[in-house]
Amino acid sequence: MASILKVDTITGVATAGSIAVTGEGNSTTTNLQQGLAKMYGFSNSGATPDSSFNVASMTDNSTGNYDFNFTSSMSNALYQVSAAATGANKVNGTSTNNTASEVNIQTRDLGSNTLVDNYASPAIHGDLA
Repeated sequence: MASILKVDTITGVATAGSIAVTGEGNSTTTNLQQGLAKMYGFSNSGATPDSSFNVASMTDNSTGNYDFNFTSSMSNALYQVSAAATGANKVNGTSTNNTASEVNIQTRDLGSNTLVDNYASPAIHGDLA
């Protein structure tokens, strides 16, 4: 029989912001907060995100070059960025020049390696400030 847990807030006992989740096989644990995306954004080539979480604003620097500015900053610039881009051509999303308060995403055509305007979609994992 399945159980349903309905709560508004989950807080760790030893440390309020630290909750361990038992992984597959019951042999390891994962810190829940460290596994959550701290930011994501999706933009259809423009300076306004179409969908986002923890994005205060976006800057369209030039063709295929976007800054996603965070609402809540990261603890430093050493966070994991997963970036994707889609379009008519085979396109790659890359991350450069990151700071604790923004991530830069560039979308490039894989054939010519030139910057192109396409859907930019980053996700950030790491510690918030």
